[in-house]
Amino acid sequence: MTEELPAVQLYTRASISNNPQSKEDCLRELVNEMLQTDFPEINEEKLLQSIFEREALSTTGFGDGFAIPHGKSADVSTPIVAVFKLAHAVDWDAMDDELVDCIIFLIVPETKGEEVHLKLLSHLAYNLMDEEVKAALKKAQSDEALKKVIEPILKNE
Repeated sequence: MTEELPAVQLYTRASISNNPQSKEDCLRELVNEMLQTDFPEINEEKLLQSIFEREALSTTGFGDGFAIPHGKSADVSTPIVAVFKLAHAVDWDAMDDELVDCIIFLIVPETKGEEVHLKLLSHLAYNLMDEEVKAALKKAQSDEALKKVIEPILKNE
């Protein structure tokens, strides 16, 4: 896949010490964490509504412990890719029925974000079929280590 990807803002957290919880509670916790620390301009409730609406259509649990939830926000002009590793895996209704402990969030602009969303989503899903990529993400123990794995993917390297 050599299609050019849009520039993104990257956020990584290698150790979210979540308590075992529902997918919905986990999404709330992760969005709150991300917005409070790096993106306070984003309306949390509207973003969560967008994410929950998407989750209601079908699961974003990709398989092998990964999920790619996504939503749109009018407060975003540059897409955000946020990678989280959870201390406790969560039941995500994944396609393979496995618990999820690695989450790659996509947040795209509400206006004209559909094309960007589809490019990023298909590119990430394609790369998550690679066993080496999955293993590297699972192995990463720090925010910096996660960035070293995900940045080349987002730059098509």
